[in-house]
Amino acid sequence: MKKWSIPVLIAIVVLLMPVSSAMVAAQDEAGLSISKSADLTSAAVGETITYTYTVSNSDNITIENISLVDDKIGTIDLGGQTSLGAGENITATATYTVAEADLPGPLVNTATISGTDPDGNPVTASAAASVDLTYTASLHLTKTADPSPAAPNETVTYTYTITNNGNVTTDDLSLQDDKLGAISLTDTTLAPGESATATATYAVTISDLPGPIVNTATVNGTAPDGTLVSATTDPISVSLYINKSILIKAEILKLSGVPGKGIDKAPGLQKLFNPRSQAAEHAGKKDKDEKKEQLRIRQMTENHGVAKGQLKIEQKVRNQR
Repeated sequence: MKKWSIPVLIAIVVLLMPVSSAMVAAQDEAGLSISKSADLTSAAVGETITYTYTVSNSDNITIENISLVDDKIGTIDLGGQTSLGAGENITATATYTVAEADLPGPLVNTATISGTDPDGNPVTASAAASVDLTYTASLHLTKTADPSPAAPNETVTYTYTITNNGNVTTDDLSLQDDKLGAISLTDTTLAPGESATATATYAVTISDLPGPIVNTATVNGTAPDGTLVSATTDPISVSLYINKSILIKAEILKLSGVPGKGIDKAPGLQKLFNPRSQAAEHAGKKDKDEKKEQLRIRQMTENHGVAKGQLKIEQKVRNQR
């Protein structure tokens, strides 16, 4: 009998060991999970998104040293809670304001909950949320002229004001005037709400008569995603008036025989001396007075020549605007 007792006891021990090991492994498996949601499916630059995080422990063990981190926001406040018991849930919220750097989107960020099981082993779970992004790229351009109206030999100063009335930065700004060409800009980048000012000048000549001088300006820029942003002014019109001294001087030069001068060499003035022309109407339809003035100048030139003093006096005479 004693010879058989030892093998039987050994067999019993061998059969029991694997069963005990399997039960412990099942108990140590942690059921940590997390869900994440955003209150907006689409957001514009400057808008605030609220994220909600729900962490659950579906196992029958306690998870210690828990912490929640969002890769876009940072550490999320869990209200001081550092452990999650078996079957327990915890909810947390955090906000994020969409920045221009997040464009073009979508905005995707991931939250990770981490902790340790009773044996000190790390346990983690992650969840992500996606929000589409929108933005408004817009420029506004205004243009003024001074003086207006203007006369030949005067200089008109144009002032251009560019405003970024969108919610993103616009880069690579350029300004073009259809009469003056490219306008130099000191600032070529405008953040939302910023403005830039530029000026340019135009010298009015006799050939601009009878007027008006009409021109427009266009500003172009680049949005964060590379698309073109532009704005154009309404046409700016500068009416022209006649400085009588210019008419007197031009007619005297013509009658004096000075080559390349006078009314016959100035198309704008030719129109003004034609009673039926649009220019005559622009000068106030004073055709009779102009004819008398021409006759007086002609008589003065033929009979007495042109005196410098007389010319200076005549140059001081101006029409009313």
